[in-house]
Amino acid sequence: MGTTNTISRAELAAIAAAVIHGYTHITTDSLTSLHQIKKQLSHPNLHRHHIQVDVPQSIAKAIRQSPSPIHFLKVKSHAGIIGHEHADALAKKSATTYADIADTSIRTAGPEGNPFYNIHWLAKEDIENQTQTHNHTHTTNMAHSPPPKLWYLRNHRDALQAHMHFLHNKLGNAKTEANYYAYYQTLIKDGTANGAISNAYLTSSDVPFKTKCIIIKYRTGTLYNQKHAVLFKLSTSQTCPLCPQVNSALRCTSSLSANTGK
Repeated sequence: MGTTNTISRAELAAIAAAVIHGYTHITTDSLTSLHQIKKQLSHPNLHRHHIQVDVPQSIAKAIRQSPSPIHFLKVKSHAGIIGHEHADALAKKSATTYADIADTSIRTAGPEGNPFYNIHWLAKEDIENQTQTHNHTHTTNMAHSPPPKLWYLRNHRDALQAHMHFLHNKLGNAKTEANYYAYYQTLIKDGTANGAISNAYLTSSDVPFKTKCIIIKYRTGTLYNQKHAVLFKLSTSQTCPLCPQVNSALRCTSSLSANTGK
């Protein structure tokens, strides 16, 4: 069964065989299996990427389709319970003599038992070592370069952010020396900014919709100005076309820009 060939799967498969064959009172010494079945029934979304997801899904489906209630009982292992000891003996015999004796028609998840065959994880190339290896192979054999070595990102937050910042130098954290940061810090320190009413304009009927859009664009840094024009390669100068000053979102909303028609 590939990567899914574990004791947990064997215990779940035994329970699945009993449920599929119509048994309504099933005993097991595997408390883990009982927890997995309960989890599959109550929170199936949490089992989407579980390595044994196909077996609990089969059990849950059989339970829902069963005409009679199915009862699961936890028993103590190796305690002399006749039915349990008999099941252990059959399991050992089937494992050594009959390879397919416990076929329950449960399809193995994924090719060769790999349930993660269609799940991808972000990775980055080992650029430093790759450069050294490339320089070495370039002098020895240019036709057979080794494939790049990949390092999986630890997570999709700070590791991904650090990698993207390395590849794209225009990305980065908030610039604390920029006008936006300094302006808002001043508002906070002098008490001008009031957290209770700072977003009141969004629901105020006295503020025109167009003005609300401009405020949101200014707050999110998407208010178009000459800096954007240069970034998008639509212009080569950050100078305001209406006045000989460097253009910015703050200047677009200032009284100077308003007076000049901006």
